[in-house]
Amino acid sequence: MSININSLIDALYNYYNEHTYVKLNIEYEFTQSGSYKFLVRYVTESGEIFPTIISPRAIDDEIEIISDYFEETIHTDKKFNRFILELNNDKTYSQKHFWDNEKEKQDLLRGAEVFYQWTNDRMMSMIFEYEKENGLVPTQLDDDGDLEYLSSWDSGLFTFHINDKSDLEYKISLTKDGKVRILDMPLKDYFIEGIFEHHKITNTELTDEWQSWNTMELKSPHYHIPYDKRDEFVRYI
Repeated sequence: MSININSLIDALYNYYNEHTYVKLNIEYEFTQSGSYKFLVRYVTESGEIFPTIISPRAIDDEIEIISDYFEETIHTDKKFNRFILELNNDKTYSQKHFWDNEKEKQDLLRGAEVFYQWTNDRMMSMIFEYEKENGLVPTQLDDDGDLEYLSSWDSGLFTFHINDKSDLEYKISLTKDGKVRILDMPLKDYFIEGIFEHHKITNTELTDEWQSWNTMELKSPHYHIPYDKRDEFVRYI
């Protein structure tokens, strides 16, 4: 399995000319999901470094060559999450790509730290879908006579517990006007898989950064949770 980057080299060489340079530094930084940052920097003869301000949109097809190669190799021993290309002003170049374990760990940590947001968003969506299908969402007619759905809950408490048999137990408590009710709602398969994956990552690959847990409690305000208030809304036990 190999990659031909000649078309990428041609595109970069012809497109990036904001500054007179001795070398272009081009870097891709991939996450495991395949999303990536694309960075271009000019290195001048005096050693100064300037980032580009040009949008890469015009050469997207050529840039995607490396993304395609990432997808081809991610499940092989040739996988990489960093691809570094040095292109000289005479069009000679060197390149290297490799798997950066520290970057992988930081990506996993960043994802784990905002997992509660995904959980809250998915739960709000699943609850509305389920209650709508089962006639549990209050409705009214708006000024135009169209049907309008009202909120069936003001806040919620979602508890997810992975027991000794590695099964997921959960409880959905919803509060409306001070009254609490338990919603007996099935969870989507993708959501259950997400909880298990979060548990696995934080209890194995992130043990240096994350306290061991088997229960996650999430207080939902029925809207997006501010990132700077995570500790007020989520608790791991």
